[in-house]
Amino acid sequence: MKMQYCMHCGMPVPRRAKICPECGNTMKQSAPQTIVPRFSPEKPGAAGRTHRGTQSVNKSALVVSTVAVVVAVAAISVFMTVADNLKDARSRHQENRTEQQRGTAGHPEISIPEISIPEISVPDLHLPEPPAAEFAAESYEVKTNPAGDTVLYVNLSYTNKAEEQKRFLTNFRISVQQEGELCRQTVGNPEKGNGLMSPVQPEETALISEAFIIQAEKEATVSVNALFGKEVIWEETVFPQADGAVSVAE
Repeated sequence: MKMQYCMHCGMPVPRRAKICPECGNTMKQSAPQTIVPRFSPEKPGAAGRTHRGTQSVNKSALVVSTVAVVVAVAAISVFMTVADNLKDARSRHQENRTEQQRGTAGHPEISIPEISIPEISVPDLHLPEPPAAEFAAESYEVKTNPAGDTVLYVNLSYTNKAEEQKRFLTNFRISVQQEGELCRQTVGNPEKGNGLMSPVQPEETALISEAFIIQAEKEATVSVNALFGKEVIWEETVFPQADGAVSVAE
């Protein structure tokens, strides 16, 4: 016999029955609807599994819905932040343009007066006068050094004519020129005594020896100058020859 189910209690009812023998309600349906069968108490396991499955589905749906809501809220927050930043940037740009327009149109031109700098007069520098002294040529020598250069050795006597002790090196210098060019100084003759740094008492005399690289067979001017300035104290012209002899011009 075909069975139908009560729309009120879900119990099986014979197909042609008008009233449910279980709950007493009429079987007439006002509108078509789905009847959920009532599970038999003999099979509690099936109902329990279905109930737990429904709860699991409901929990998954709840988690998905919660995640969707959180993502939507975060997206809205980011969008609002970007919109606020754009609005602030646009406002600052407008303010800058307004300030520039005010600066060019509203402010008067500022004229800076010329500043006159007073002239500064620098006093003339007076170099110290070289101490009184006398010089004389003791000897000249022409030799070739180990590097193959022609060297003129100048040996002068220096007499201190000042009233106090003096040193040659702190007051004077020797130079040699050929054709208007200064000759390069080199190592002196170690065999000769040298009083460059020796203290010389008043009226005492010291031997001063210096060496210069020259060109043979060319006239050379030997001079003693003040250490500060170009003042010439003593001068002599010589002619060094290739054989080592040195003649003094009259």
